Order: sequence, then structure tokens, then C-alpha cells
Amino acid sequence: MTRMLLVTNDFPPTLGGIQSYIRDYLDELLPQDVVVFASTQDDAAAAAYDESLPYTVYRWPHKIMLPTPATARRMAEIIEKERIDTVWFGAAAPLGLLGKRAKKAGAHRVIASTHGHEVGWAMLPIARQLLRRIGRSSDVVTYISEFTLSRIRGAFGPGVEFAHLPSGVDVERFHPVESDVRRSIREELGWDKEEFVIACISRLVPRKGQDRLIEALSEIDQGDKPVRLVLVGGGPYETKLVELAEKHGVADRVAFMGRVSEDRMVEILQACDLFAMPCRTRGRGLDVEGLGIVFLEAQACGVPVIAGDSGGAPETIVPGGGLVVDGNNVVAVARAVNSLIAMGGQRRQAMADRGRQHVKEQWSWEIMGQRLRALL
Repeated sequence: MTRMLLVTNDFPPTLGGIQSYIRDYLDELLPQDVVVFASTQDDAAAAAYDESLPYTVYRWPHKIMLPTPATARRMAEIIEKERIDTVWFGAAAPLGLLGKRAKKAGAHRVIASTHGHEVGWAMLPIARQLLRRIGRSSDVVTYISEFTLSRIRGAFGPGVEFAHLPSGVDVERFHPVESDVRRSIREELGWDKEEFVIACISRLVPRKGQDRLIEALSEIDQGDKPVRLVLVGGGPYETKLVELAEKHGVADRVAFMGRVSEDRMVEILQACDLFAMPCRTRGRGLDVEGLGIVFLEAQACGVPVIAGDSGGAPETIVPGGGLVVDGNNVVAVARAVNSLIAMGGQRRQAMADRGRQHVKEQWSWEIMGQRLRALL
């Protein structure tokens, strides 16, 4: 039995991508093998959440943990008390700087996980030096996509072992539904049965490509079926997107749904005809798609997918299960949508089936849990 201590600033009940990543990975481990050392955003909420968990959680009484001597001492106390074998830093930067101290306290193994923001660190001289220190004290550094690995590998220094540990997908939750259920969801959402619905679920920010979808709408051949674009999520770009839809004369074909519950998000994926997020890289490479788990969730729901060619997004698409486009090119986006509409329902379904099979075989949480257990 390997006793593992997770050290992290990103832990529920606080919401976020890394928080969900960590929560779901811990669900794949035996509770008696898990101990958590996490920061505290809200005392009452954290206490209530921790009480519901089957494993032990120690809270740092501040909103953020930094690799300070005080944090190191508390971590060392937990390692000794709980007889920890392996320390997992849920986000390598900056807490991975405590790796050397973890081993001094008695841990035999250190794992440090990267999530994409380290790409920016790797481009800055001082931050790059810190990543190299983390690499020297880590037995394994995990990465979410081959793209991010290509950008950070050199920064961690020579001799570092890397392992692919992206988010998984709950294929029992994200699944296709029967036609009558799908029809019922569409009616509830106010979608006409004859409409071809394109969904995009993401924060409303320029990198995600909602603007390119709006601009492409006027170039998309509606044929016998009107095409509706459904944008799900909130963000600072919403006002500009509304103005863009009006400018291009497609405001009546664009629906802004705002933020929705996770259950509603699943239903939208199950009921739409196409999921598209033509993400693009911005900010001289600093603003990039690390992976794009929503592409996998859409495929798990049996929906054809169009992804932008930013960062790790193309890695989520299996050949024949979706399309990858230049997210900067409106014509390319429109052409991709038109090709999927033109291929007809049977061929789109075959594409969707390939996508779901790919997710089940390569991206399920069962598969990811096996990977993590092997690393620990």
C-alpha cells in the first residue's frame, strides 16, 4: 500500500478546471491511501466539504499556499504523522519547489503535475529557473498534452521523467441518448426539430473562437434546415459577441445561454448536432489551448466535433471522428461546418460513433486512474 499526500492550492469546494481534475483523480484511488494538504478559500465551505470526504484533509488556514518555510514545516509534519510514501503536487508551479523538503521529511517519491500555465513560466528566465529546480526534485512530471510537453520539456532540465496524465471523461455521464430523449431535450431548450444546432460551450473570451463561429454563420449553407448557433458560458467578450452578431446580420440565429449547470451542459451536448470551438493561439503563444476537455466530453456524447488548431486541442480528435481547422480563418471554419452538414445524418453519426469509441478506449477515468496508480 502506497500512502500519498496531495499538496495543492486547487481543491474543492472551490470551482475550477484543476480542482475538478484533482477531485476526479482522487475518486480513482483508495480513500485509505489518500491524504490532502490544501489551502482554504472559505472556512465554512471547506469544513463542510471536507466532512463529506472519505479521506483525511489538512487545511492551510490561508487562501493560498506558497513554498515558504512555514508551509514546508507543516507539510513535513503531515508526511511524518501520516507515514507518507509519495507526495503529489497537484500543480507543479510553484508548490513543486517543496519537493526536496518532502523527501527530507520521509517521502520516497515526488510527482508534480503541469496543466498548461507552465508554458508561460517556461518563456520567462526567472520562472524557467524555478521550473528547473522543480524538475530536479521530482521523480515524475506529468503533462496534459504533447503540445504542452513540447513547450515545457526543456525548462525542467535534463533527466526528468515525464508522464501523460490529462483529464479523463466520465463516459457514464457523458453519453448519447435515444432519439425520443434527445427530442424532448431539444423541445425543452426551445430548439426546433428541423434546426441544425451548433453548440459551443466555453468561457466567452477571444481565444475560444466564438467570434469566428458568428462571422462564419453568414457563409454556412442552411439548405433545408435553418442553422442555429448556441453559445454557452459567460465572460468578458459577451458584449462584443452580441454586437458582432448584429453587425453580421445573424443575431436571430445566435443564442446566448450564459452559464448553465453541469447537468444542463450534458443535455446540450446530447441534443446538439455539432460541437464547434475553433480555438486559436494568441498573445505570442502565451494564450493557448492546453488541451480542451470539452471536445472529449462532446465526443463521449456522440456528437461530431470541430476543434481549432491551438495547442493540444487537435490531440483530442481521433482521425475520422472530427475536424481540425485554422481558428483564425473564418472561411475554413465555415467550410468545415458546411462539409459536416452536407455529409448527411448517417455519415455524421458514423463520425460521432468513432469519436465516442476513441474517448471510451483512451480517455475514460478508469484508464486515467490506472495511469495515476502506476505513477504513485
